[in-house]
Order: sequence, then structure tokens, then C-alpha cells
Amino acid sequence: MSPRRDSAVPARLPVIPENDPVWQAVLRAPIDDEPLTEEERAAMEAGADGQGIPHEVVTAELRRRAEAEGAGAEFDELMRARLRR
Repeated sequence: MSPRRDSAVPARLPVIPENDPVWQAVLRAPIDDEPLTEEERAAMEAGADGQGIPHEVVTAELRRRAEAEGAGAEFDELMRARLRR
């Protein structure tokens, strides 16, 4: 019997190139070993209901901030590069 496959799980996870600067920064980042504050715990519990921010809303906010800093063209190029992958 084959394992059950949940339809919400993508068939293939994206591959992160080893030379990706963001991935390299994640790998080099120190582990946060400080205990959580009560405020942080409360915030995590409040967000635990599964509600999130839609991708379109996040993308629009990032674009707005990029434009405010004069980097709208760079943002557009990054988004086009993401789609070409």
C-alpha cells in the first residue's frame, strides 16, 4: 500500500540553489536561543488560527515600499525572474 498523498502538499518542493544569497544568509544566521516573552507567546497563539495574509496583499505592500524607495523597477525585475524559474 502506498502512502497517502495529501493534495495540499506540492508534488515537488522547489529547489534552492546553493549559491542563493538569501539561503546562505539563513544557513549562517545564529540560532535564537532566547526564551520567548509572554507577549511573543500571546502573538503566536493569536496567529495560530490559520489565518494569514494573502500573497497578493504581501506582494502589493512590498511593491508599494519598493516604489517609495525608488526601487520599483528592481522589484519588477525580481518578480519577473521569480516567474521564469
